[in-house]
Amino acid sequence: MKQSAAATNIMLVLAALLWGLGFVAQRNGMDFMGPFSYSAIRFGIGVVCLLPVYFMTRKRERDLPAGRGSVIFAGLIVGLFLFLAVSAQQIGLRTTTAGKAGFITSLYMILVPLFGVFLGHKTSRNIWFSIAVALAGVYFMSVTRGFTILRGDLFVLICAVLWAVHFLLIAHYSRRIGAIRLSIMQFLICAVLSLIVAVFSEAISRDAIVAALPAILYGGIGAVGIAYTLHVIALKDANPAYASLILSTESVFAALGGWIILNESMTPRQLAGAGLILCGVIFSQLRKQKKTGLIEAAKL
Repeated sequence: MKQSAAATNIMLVLAALLWGLGFVAQRNGMDFMGPFSYSAIRFGIGVVCLLPVYFMTRKRERDLPAGRGSVIFAGLIVGLFLFLAVSAQQIGLRTTTAGKAGFITSLYMILVPLFGVFLGHKTSRNIWFSIAVALAGVYFMSVTRGFTILRGDLFVLICAVLWAVHFLLIAHYSRRIGAIRLSIMQFLICAVLSLIVAVFSEAISRDAIVAALPAILYGGIGAVGIAYTLHVIALKDANPAYASLILSTESVFAALGGWIILNESMTPRQLAGAGLILCGVIFSQLRKQKKTGLIEAAKL
């Protein structure tokens, strides 16, 4: 059954909120353990969190036309791109600033509709304009005036491309094999691949895991188990370009979380960027409400 536009929008906003605050948890977790170890455990927790949901919904998802082989194949593909995107971002952050990484990663907002055109997706001029406004907001929020090219920028750019592909893959497969099954499969693949890399490249200790436990639990339950699942469910009925615009508010929530929880301050430039992002989202919603509804109009 198709969900309402309001339900889809709420799920996307909640996913953006949980992901934004996840940056705070990840920053705390990195004080005690390596990035691959952190990813392996939090995505493993995400799998465990979704197992009860799967058993409650397995009959409905098994009624979908996709067979077992299709489910495994989709999980492998989506999980691989999830792992690659997360890993590329972590590698890039070693040699580039967080502000530049945030801007470059946000290029997926442009890449999603760009790639979608080649897949037959239609994107209205209103969405393109809203994305441009939101992207300008991300620039003012994340990038300093002394914009320079660093060696890690290439990895972060690769990350943006991978996120865009991952975004479109989810939109494609979630309609065919079910949101919960797809989430479990991609989390499992990402957790296993992250663990393999962590074993060979990072020191893993029980003391470090215990020290980082609050951040791990939030990352696994909130930012992975809940947020990614909301993301997958919402994309069943959302236009990918429009959904990426709403999810761009993730950077706003990350900044607010850093300000409230970590006592980080926001400059007037960053506040202006946050305002532009919100304006882009609000503009797209107001224009679409004049038509046949938010998501329905985005699919015209």
